[in-house]
Amino acid sequence: MSAVGRPASSAVHDAGARVAAGGRARDPRIDAAKAIAILLVVFCHAKGVPHGMTLFAYSFHVPLFFLVSGWLAAGYASRTTSLSQTMTKQVRSLLLPYVTFYLLGYAYWLLTRNIGEKAARWGSHPWWEPIVSLLTGIGPDLYVQPPLWFLPVMLVTVIGYMLLRRVLPPLAIAAVALVAAWFWMNWFPAQGVRLFFGLDVLPVSLCFYALGALLIHVSPRLPTSLPVSALATVVLALAVAWLAQINGRIDVNMLQFGRSHAVFLLSAVLGSLMVICAARLVQGWAWIQWIGRNTLLILCTHMLVFFVLSGVAAVAGGFGSARPGLGWAIFVTLFALAACVPMRWFLMRFAPWTLGARTVTS
Repeated sequence: MSAVGRPASSAVHDAGARVAAGGRARDPRIDAAKAIAILLVVFCHAKGVPHGMTLFAYSFHVPLFFLVSGWLAAGYASRTTSLSQTMTKQVRSLLLPYVTFYLLGYAYWLLTRNIGEKAARWGSHPWWEPIVSLLTGIGPDLYVQPPLWFLPVMLVTVIGYMLLRRVLPPLAIAAVALVAAWFWMNWFPAQGVRLFFGLDVLPVSLCFYALGALLIHVSPRLPTSLPVSALATVVLALAVAWLAQINGRIDVNMLQFGRSHAVFLLSAVLGSLMVICAARLVQGWAWIQWIGRNTLLILCTHMLVFFVLSGVAAVAGGFGSARPGLGWAIFVTLFALAACVPMRWFLMRFAPWTLGARTVTS
């Protein structure tokens, strides 16, 4: 008898396979699009990335994750899973990694917060403050592991959509969510308060998740040939870059949606379609598919790797009077991705629950 971990991503893949047996195969663009999205996230979190690149990526990369998740759930998830089963699965696949990797980030923060420039930034913060932030799940307060704000938001988004799906069809949910997101973006950020566990982001995330659920009907009509997909990618990229320059910086976690909420919604949708078209070009690359199937691990670990590399660089003399440049951003991005290979092997062998996996005996 041997025990192996079954990752959350594998569970989703198996659900897709079961549906495929009924005649619908999982679209390979999904994992490729997820891979492109997480690559943008990791790269833009690194120091030294030019402002124009972050402006471009931030205009759509977070909505893209919700949109692709809605696409995946609507088209390839099991139809026989109950609400309680779904909630249990989401708690296992999202909350367990959230708590685990947050505590790892917290441990590193405790060990290093009084060293170098961190002393001025974090030295006055009480040791227990990050623990309170873990329990509230308020995005800006998760400074020991900033990317993890996404996991509580995804949890409430999935549950919220499932509850709505019990009473409304997908098209109606998308219409209601779009209107709700519009009013929410215009009203709530000005209130100057934040809600626990991503509930203040929920109206926006639910909007894109609901739009993604409609992709199961739209995706077959998107370009499938390589030349047309490449052309569509370039045209959409130019449009998104122009819209990003017009609208300014977007940060969904900080409830910053640019100068125009209409432009934000448009650039987010066009940017997502751009990535789906680009995914067609790279969907056959094995390493892209691997990244797409391990986005949870990459999301939860890349900032910790960045923290360690920055600490090593600081001890080694840092960058002198210069700031980190594009070369540094590329290096730490590649390092963080490469580090995920042994980390995944170790975690799936000895602690599969950290990645939302369940142990299967065979």
